[in-house]
Order: sequence, then C-alpha cells, then structure tokens
Amino acid sequence: MTEHPFTIIEKIVLLSGICISLGSFCFEVLKRLRIVLKGTGSLPLDRIGERLWRVFREVFLQEKVIRGRLLPGLMHGFVFWGFLVFGLVTLDHFAIGFEFPLMSHETHKLYSYVVIPFSILVSIGILHLAYRRFITKPKALGKLSPTSGLVALFIVLLMVTYLLGEMELQPLVWKINWWLHALLILAFLILVPRSKHLHLVLGPFNIFFKPFHQPDHTPVKIDMEASEEQLDEMLSNLTRMTQNQALDIFSCVECGRCMDVCPAYRGGGILSPKDHFILDLRQPLLETGDVDVLSQINVEAGWECTTCQACSEVCPVGNQVEKSDEIRRLQVLVEGNVPQEYQKLFTNLQNTGNTEGAISSSLVDRLPKFTPDMEYVFWLGCFARYELDPNFTKSVENFAKILDTAGVSYGILENEHCSGDPANRLGDKLTYAMLREHNMEQLKNSSKVVSMCPHCVVNLHKEYAKYGDISYKVEHHSQLIGRLIDEGKIGVKIGDNGKVTYHDPCNLSRMLNVVDAPRTAIESVTDEFFELPESGKDTLCCGAGGGLWWKKETVGKTHLVRAEQVVESEANTVVTGCNFCYGMMNQGLDPLIPDDRSNIHVKDISDIVAENLA
Repeated sequence: MTEHPFTIIEKIVLLSGICISLGSFCFEVLKRLRIVLKGTGSLPLDRIGERLWRVFREVFLQEKVIRGRLLPGLMHGFVFWGFLVFGLVTLDHFAIGFEFPLMSHETHKLYSYVVIPFSILVSIGILHLAYRRFITKPKALGKLSPTSGLVALFIVLLMVTYLLGEMELQPLVWKINWWLHALLILAFLILVPRSKHLHLVLGPFNIFFKPFHQPDHTPVKIDMEASEEQLDEMLSNLTRMTQNQALDIFSCVECGRCMDVCPAYRGGGILSPKDHFILDLRQPLLETGDVDVLSQINVEAGWECTTCQACSEVCPVGNQVEKSDEIRRLQVLVEGNVPQEYQKLFTNLQNTGNTEGAISSSLVDRLPKFTPDMEYVFWLGCFARYELDPNFTKSVENFAKILDTAGVSYGILENEHCSGDPANRLGDKLTYAMLREHNMEQLKNSSKVVSMCPHCVVNLHKEYAKYGDISYKVEHHSQLIGRLIDEGKIGVKIGDNGKVTYHDPCNLSRMLNVVDAPRTAIESVTDEFFELPESGKDTLCCGAGGGLWWKKETVGKTHLVRAEQVVESEANTVVTGCNFCYGMMNQGLDPLIPDDRSNIHVKDISDIVAENLA
C-alpha cells in the first residue's frame, strides 16, 4: 500500500487510538471478571473435549441461535460468521496504517473474494436484525436500546467502508475512508463491554464453562452439629452468586428467548426470567463490585417459577437462567417467610414424611413389598402412593402388570418417604435433608430403583448425589418399558387410540435427557402418533413443577398454556410420563374442549402399553 503512505503524525494518532480503545476495553472486561472471580465455587474444567465440542456447535455453528428462531438466527449467523472472516482483514487494516501489511497485494486481493460476499451477508443480517428490533419490536426483546441502534449503524458503516476500500479511489478519498473504518472499529471496542454486546467476548467462555446438568443449584449442606457461628456463615453465603452465575449475568444477550419459553410468563404471570433472574442483578453487581446480590431477586416472581429449566435450555449463550431456588431458600431459611399454602405442606413432610400428611395408603397394601432378592425397588412417590389423582392408581397397576408380564421382580418400600422434591424446589433445605437421609437409609440394600415420577428420579439420582455417593441406579419407568419392548420381554400390538400425541415432562426430557424411550413405547402400540409443537427437550411445562401443584393459583394461568396446545392439536389421546403432568392434563383439558369435540383421553405410558399387550 505504498501508494497511500501514512505520516508519522498519523501513526502516532493511530497508536494512541489503539491504546485508548484497547485500554478501555480491557478495563471494563477485567472489572467484570474480577466480580465473577469473587463468586463462590469455581469455573469447571472437567470434560474438556465435550466442552470444546459444545463451543464448536453452539458458538461457531450457531446451533441454538438458529434452532430457536430460524430467520433471525440465520441473520445473526451471517453477522457472526462475517466477523470471523473479517478478523484477518481487521488486523491487516491496522498493520497497513503502520505500513507493515500482513498480506501482500495479491493475497489481499485473493482473500477479498471471500470477504466481499460476507460483507454483503453481514449487511443483510444486521439490517434485518435492526428492522426486527426497531420496527416489528417483538415483546421479548424488551425496551428499545439506543446502544443496539448505534452498534447496527457501526456494523453497516464498517461494511460500507470496507467495500469502498476495495475500490480504486483517489488517494485522499481512500485515506479518509480508511480512517473512518479504523475509527469505527476503535469506537466499537469502547462500546462493546459497556453494552449487551459483551456477549461477543464472554459468550463463548460462558458456553464452555456452563454445567452439563440441569438444574445446577449449589447444594445447601446443613450440618446440625455445627456451631451457631458456622450456621450463620452458611446462611449468609446463600446471598452470594457462584462464579458461573455471575458470568451468566454479564454474558446475557438480552434476546428474550427465555421469556418466549417460560410457562409462567406465557400464562400472564409477572415472572420475566430475563429481567428477574438476569438483568435485575447486573447493575447491583457493577455498583457493589461484589456477588452478594441474590437477595435482589423479585420474591413474588421467584415463587411463580415452575423450575422447568426451559429458560436455561434455550439460552444461546449458555446461561443457567432460573434462580427461583436461590430466592426461595433465602425466604425460607433466612427470612422464615413461607407462603401460607406451603406451610401445611412443609409441616406434613416433617411430621409424616409425605406431602399429604397421610398415615396409610390403600395402594401399598396391593403391591408386593421389596426384599433384597428382588431386582427393583418400585418407588411410588407421594403422588401415586397417596392418590393425588385417583385415576393415576390405574396407571400404577398397569405398570405393575407390565413388570409381571415381563417377569421382572419388584417391590415397594413400606417406609418410603417423599423424595423431597417439593421441599427442595420450594427452598426448605432442612426438611429436604431430613427426607434425603431417611430415604438413603431405606435404599441401602437396593441396587436398582424404578419410578413413574420424574421428580423422584431427579432427586433420588441427581440431587442426592450432590450430597454424597449413592449406591443404586435409578431409571424412569419409560426407560424400563422401552427396554422390555426392545428385548422382546413383552409383546405389544397396534391398538386403536385415535390420534396420539406425547407431552414430554420437563424433569424427564431436560433434567434426565430421556426423550427417545417414551416414544419407543408409544410408537410400538399406535400408528397415528404425532408431535406437539413444542416437544422433546423443547417441551412446554404443564405448570405443576417447582411445587406449584400445591399452590394451584398464580397471577397467571401457567397450567392452561400447555393444555391449550393439546386441545388445539386435535389429539384424541395425550400420553405423558409424569404423574404430575397426568394430573394437570386431567384438570386443564376438560374446561378447554369445545362442546362439539369428544373428550381427550389422558394416559400414562404404562396405560397405553398395558392396554395393548399382545
């Protein structure tokens, strides 16, 4: 580029601009990283290969960005991939300013055949995204952001000035265009860390460090033999974020996808996961320079959450969004502020070991009792054991029929207590510890456990393991049924159930990653199976999770959102793999079915298989 020489003054100005911009950028980023490192715990470095593969899929292939919203996601992909291509061009641009170009004229020309098409795609992408934000204005994106408009303008001008730079221009015009392009890049460096666009820097790291399992709340280990000072310290630490959580806050792209999938928000409640669990905590973090901010979460919003993990599942930058566990445990353990409808629930769990305060169960008398020579402990859970929905008792009997047909030995624990899911999800970690310790003692002679309740499976398997080693393996009944069918231990036939669909329970699909097994069972007995609009790990919560089964009423109509989808699907039968989902469907469907439509049958996986045994 000797035809466009730069004076010593220009080089000094350029060097000063680079130092100021990079200095500002680094100052703001390091300020946030110092706050992150004050968090409890540490950023995980296990399973490096899996983490790198996840970064490749979710960052470089834009997997979640495109899957969640195809057109805007693709436009975002154009911008992202374009900037990857522009990396070398940008470095070369500043090197030219010091008259030490990184590429020869021929190489630069050759590489431009790649960059020019991408510059056009970037322009298309950013203009579409700007149109979406400022013209169509989807509600989930929130209030208009001047910073977003400024960034969009900068990117368009960067593309225009790049394209102009590739043309044959008069030396003065070329020089002016070159400086404009350089100043835009330097201004971008100043702007990025002060806006949501910091996700460009932190997002890949957040995706790398994010947990592999949901939910990822820090276990509250209560040592009743600890001193009062130690207990006070433990309780005081409940207001502090983990390093992962703090990194989440600064990585948020504010896209609102978490709001799009939140059943409470969609049902008209006050909960906005983007605001209440993420953005409301960002400014307190910056103002205090510390992570002691969990008490800032909106309490009422926290009690509305179903803990379904849809918000975390859909986040394109790897945020573990849901933080109802944090605000609820603060309310229960520190503030002693328990909503009235949950006070009786906690009392029942403490006094009788079950949610209903029951002292006997008629179902227990009709099932075999576990002995160590049996293959499986059949874990009932409170819902089935105490018949929270009497219709579900038939489902339990149908599962027992399947096991008997397959010759599988099983028995129930006579002294089974609640797995603790309601206490755990509602913040009563002390009651949860009591229930967990009791059940661990009951299970010490078992090697295999099967349950029809995904909530129980999550706790017996994943949650208990956070507190210590477990000696048994736990699986959901759909996994066992699917395997019995595959192995030919039970024979099934195609039945007449009309149009059949399946509602994936959140705890089963997202927290246990069990998606295929239920479909194996269902598709073996019907040839009219179809998927609901939101299925698999993208399922929509029935509204019972997070202890809301016992709350019943919320500001919104969380429990009706999924039921409306089932009605609109025109299914004749909806199958589910969770007792709570079964109960919610039975409650929610009938009021929504038009008078000229026949009822929709609600069945558990065990029902539809048992009804069609060969």
